[in-house]
Amino acid sequence: MKLHLIRLCKAQGEARFPGVERFRAYYLQKPEDVHEPQMYLVLEGEVVVDLPEGSYLHLRRGEAAYLPAEHKITPIDPSVIAVWKP
Repeated sequence: MKLHLIRLCKAQGEARFPGVERFRAYYLQKPEDVHEPQMYLVLEGEVVVDLPEGSYLHLRRGEAAYLPAEHKITPIDPSVIAVWKP
């Protein structure tokens, strides 16, 4: 079976899969405060991640980051991201 995560997320807002509870892909349209460790992969668009010590990450399509602490993720434009929770 072939899945196109970007199209699926844009149409439904989110994609989850049975048996893979710690993974989801979703359409990020507004900033989110995150209070747990997560691994991100940007599938489409760009996001800025504000980190607690005042620094930030700018992630573009195809880039990934593991964030072990609280953070805020903000899309520059609506973006599709894949997220894994450890």
